[in-house]
Amino acid sequence: MPVWTTTTVPQRRQFAYWREMICEAFLDLTPESRLREGFYGRVRQRSLDQLDLARIESQAQRVSRTEADIARSPQSGYYANFQLRGLGVTTQDGRVAVTRPGDLTLIDTTRPFSFEFGGDFSQLTLHIPEQLLEGHLDRPTPTATRISTVDGVGAAVRHALTAIDAGQLAPASAARLARHTCGLLAVALDQPEPVGPVRERQGRLLTQALNDIDEHLRDADLSPARTAVRLGISVRRLHQLFAGRELSYAATVRRRRLDQARRDLADPARAALRIIDIAADNGFADVTHFHRVFRQAYGCTPAQLRHRETGH
Repeated sequence: MPVWTTTTVPQRRQFAYWREMICEAFLDLTPESRLREGFYGRVRQRSLDQLDLARIESQAQRVSRTEADIARSPQSGYYANFQLRGLGVTTQDGRVAVTRPGDLTLIDTTRPFSFEFGGDFSQLTLHIPEQLLEGHLDRPTPTATRISTVDGVGAAVRHALTAIDAGQLAPASAARLARHTCGLLAVALDQPEPVGPVRERQGRLLTQALNDIDEHLRDADLSPARTAVRLGISVRRLHQLFAGRELSYAATVRRRRLDQARRDLADPARAALRIIDIAADNGFADVTHFHRVFRQAYGCTPAQLRHRETGH
């Protein structure tokens, strides 16, 4: 079962390696990100006879399949992407699907598309040869449409994907279940949830808000008011964007600052920095508060994590 991770190369090469990784694991793609040094990405891929299931974990980025990419690798087929963590925006053929944890969407590899992730994310990606899906459909395949997996056939697709990903099935059984999942997915695609203009704008604004948080994460004055001004919306509207998410604006900022502090503590190149300096660099003015919320988030102290990851 192949596993690729950017942690195997020096920080200065991590994003470049990520570009190489996803092209090798999937097909020719063009990723872009504000992040460069210290970029984290991991792909674990499971072969399922004619299909493949991959678990992807990475950071904020935009991934496109352009006309040039298609010309270089004219691979036909589909990818069904099941969101596990974070928020994604999928665009293809003029349609836009905003996916949150528990949502699924489909893209066609023969036409241009893009994915946008405003922050850290993870997803399961099932590669499906066209003949295994199109044989089950009575109409053109509706790509870039959101499919809920809360109940009904969507829930059956979710259970199948998570069962395969768990790795407890025999290879032959996992391959049979993957083929069966194609039929379930075709049924779920018959009635995808419509994505209206209002929802599209909400998704885009939320992505912009998450991007703003990431861009200004180390700013001491990062606040709802500052983000709202940069987005050209009211503070009330900003909070409404986060109302349906697991984390509020403030909790999102705190979590992302903690995630960045964790990466800094695990970085051997930053081993000479004091923990209080790393806390301050990531927006925590009160080191006692930083220790408390860090332990709540990761189950260990900053010093314990640093020692475990770097030996210092």
